[in-house]
Amino acid sequence: MNKHPLAMKSTLGFLLLSLSFSIIGCSQTGGAKNYSAHGDVYYLDGAGGGGLLSNWGRGVKSGLQMANFNGKFIEFPWETGMGVVADQIASDNYKRQKGGEVARMICNARAAYPDAPITLMGLSAGTAVAVFALEAMPAGCQVDNVVLLGASIGADYNLTNALRHVSGRMYVFTSDNDAILNYAVPALGTADRQSGDVPAAGLNGFYMPPGATQETRRLYSKVTNITWRASFEKDGDWGGHTDTTYPKFVRDYIAPLILQEGPQNMHPNWQRPR
Repeated sequence: MNKHPLAMKSTLGFLLLSLSFSIIGCSQTGGAKNYSAHGDVYYLDGAGGGGLLSNWGRGVKSGLQMANFNGKFIEFPWETGMGVVADQIASDNYKRQKGGEVARMICNARAAYPDAPITLMGLSAGTAVAVFALEAMPAGCQVDNVVLLGASIGADYNLTNALRHVSGRMYVFTSDNDAILNYAVPALGTADRQSGDVPAAGLNGFYMPPGATQETRRLYSKVTNITWRASFEKDGDWGGHTDTTYPKFVRDYIAPLILQEGPQNMHPNWQRPR
């Protein structure tokens, strides 16, 4: 039996309305690309940072923008607000709590846009919070890359569980010229609250755990230690504790590692570490 013209018009309108809601729903749930090509960078500043007067994250953000970074730069304020020493010696539980908050943010972002690149960066004591954030992630949640600058977490910290949540690489920028890591950290202890007998990872990189299993060795193959070199000086990195946050250095040496745009856009003196 033929439908009445008004009924047909009503049915057609309902179908069009349903289709429009379906399209909108797909875009909101990730059916359409709703993120930038460079994704998100989550940054954790060093002890005493993150404020108006001392914020090394500003240099990192500026350097990424100079490299045409078009994603989101999210600086997470994990600090105690009581200064450099209080942040460095803040308890393991406090830093793990903050790491858990970062982990939830990242995993929510990963669920919202699963194909977007996500990079986790930390400076000094912020590297401990970054590692704890990785450990707090549930199975299946990963970041693409990790960048650790002037790491004051212990060199013997076991990264096995953290590296399970890194799909790409963990870049560790090191310098044995770093006066803070050479003198202040031994007096205060590392950011993961080990005694001064344990050197900071930012001096010469992380140690392979004793008796490492084949699985641990496979995971540690993701770690690339990038040792300070004299050629870094012209971009503002003299091997000091926060020199790697200088905008020109970030533009020329850090951004190419995480923007995934190939060696043609790198600083002429830079080769991507393997």
